[in-house]
Amino acid sequence: MLQTLSLHQFVIVAQLELDFGNGFSVMTGETGAGKSILIDALDLLLGGKSDSTVVREGAAKTELAAAFDVAQYPQVCAWLEAQDLQADDSQLLLRRTIDRQGKSKAWINGRSVTLSQLRDCGEQLVDIHGQHSHQALLRPNAQRELLDRHAELGQETKAVQTLWRSWRKLREQLETARSQAALLAQKRDDLQWRRDEISALGLGPDEWAALSEEQKRLAHGAELLQTAQAVLSRVDEDEDALITITESSAQRLRPLTEKDARLQPAVDALDQASIQLREAADTLSRYLDKSDLDPARLAEVEGRVDAIFAAARRLRLRPEDLVTVLEQTQKELSLADAAADIGALEAQCSDAEKAYQKMAKALSKAREKACLVLSEKVNHWLTELAMGSMVFAAVPVARDEPSAFGLEDILFTLRNHAQGEAYPLSKVASGGELARISLAISVVTAHAHQIPTLIFDEVDSGIGGNVAHTIGQLLRRLGEDRQVLCVTHLPQVAARGHHHLRVSKALDQDGRPVSQLSPLNDQERVDEIARMLGDEGTKKTSREHAKSLLALV
Repeated sequence: MLQTLSLHQFVIVAQLELDFGNGFSVMTGETGAGKSILIDALDLLLGGKSDSTVVREGAAKTELAAAFDVAQYPQVCAWLEAQDLQADDSQLLLRRTIDRQGKSKAWINGRSVTLSQLRDCGEQLVDIHGQHSHQALLRPNAQRELLDRHAELGQETKAVQTLWRSWRKLREQLETARSQAALLAQKRDDLQWRRDEISALGLGPDEWAALSEEQKRLAHGAELLQTAQAVLSRVDEDEDALITITESSAQRLRPLTEKDARLQPAVDALDQASIQLREAADTLSRYLDKSDLDPARLAEVEGRVDAIFAAARRLRLRPEDLVTVLEQTQKELSLADAAADIGALEAQCSDAEKAYQKMAKALSKAREKACLVLSEKVNHWLTELAMGSMVFAAVPVARDEPSAFGLEDILFTLRNHAQGEAYPLSKVASGGELARISLAISVVTAHAHQIPTLIFDEVDSGIGGNVAHTIGQLLRRLGEDRQVLCVTHLPQVAARGHHHLRVSKALDQDGRPVSQLSPLNDQERVDEIARMLGDEGTKKTSREHAKSLLALV
């Protein structure tokens, strides 16, 4: 539920802080005073499109904020938690700024969010029915979407949409396979040739690296053995071997350390060098014992390397990439085989169509029932709105071709009497009739969706007389269990509000128009409703009439 709304430098509002209560609140004022200004502000706060024109003349930016109590709306709390935007208490805070350049920033509970997130949140908080919203009833898509929302068919419509997309994708693949059979065949031949060339080698995952290393070792085998033997002789086997020289040097110095201890580090270094030289000699001995120059193995390895190089050159690849390319080729070949298998694609396409048709037909049945329910409820309210001779009907109309949203369109029709012929609303309903039908549908669908706040912006336009009393009663009844805000020019509707707000316009000290909004007490309500009754509204008779209207509540 909307608790507070704050506007700063918004259009013709300099500064406004407003508290809202439960029930049905009405907003009234002279023409041009800016009665719809709060609704425009809320629309922006809920993620509506904006530009720099909403910034009040002379100001740098507009700032809007609102607080909602969402304790009784677990779906909103769950969404906030899923977005990591939850607050410590049950209050939800929205804030948005728009600057002179038209740049917009938004926050939910103090955290920066995108406009998409703001819209997603707003759709769960407020439902706005604008003064021209009844024109949407003339659009077939809007009629179908309204019915689906009222019947809570969101999951079913999404399932149908998903299945339709899968079916369409398979149909496109089938058409491609049929029209490009020759190209697909050539592609498959190329892939098969590449696969066969690489597969014939029988390469292991790490074989190329191992072969390269072994080839280097075998190719330089003689040099390795000769050099290793020469170094071993120089270190340990010759008469003047390094080990012999090092050890004898240490032995000559060791007795002298008793005469001069400063020679001891040199002796220690020679002893350490001797140890390391013996370790080197042992390593070389082991290497020579295990090394054998195998000409046959070298020829075998070089032959294998030449074969791999030759295949890589034919395929214009690096030898080290052959295994990876083989895996990719096998995957591409599988896809190409599947694309070229027209029979299999036809079977898959047929299965996808059957799945779509099954779900779409189930959706059609649900829509048929929903049409009957919606029609019955709307006709009930049309009777209340003095349109009892007319019969409203939501009608499923089969489409020539299946679509992402199902097998039918939804058409809203109206008959002048029970036996009359049904025509689309656009053909038979006047502006006033459309307004009343829109209001009836708004009330019916509002009950179907547990949105905390409902706003009606002059949806009673073109209505008067006793029907206006009914509209006021209807909106007040709706406000018994929902928060309802209504901008109205009808005193009969205004008198039904639990709360009354008056919008007025004046000039500030710089001569710029400024709009103000204030809650009215009982006496002020009488004055305002008397004014709404006509030009002579301040006279005693009009004031008495205003009091009588308020007494009807």
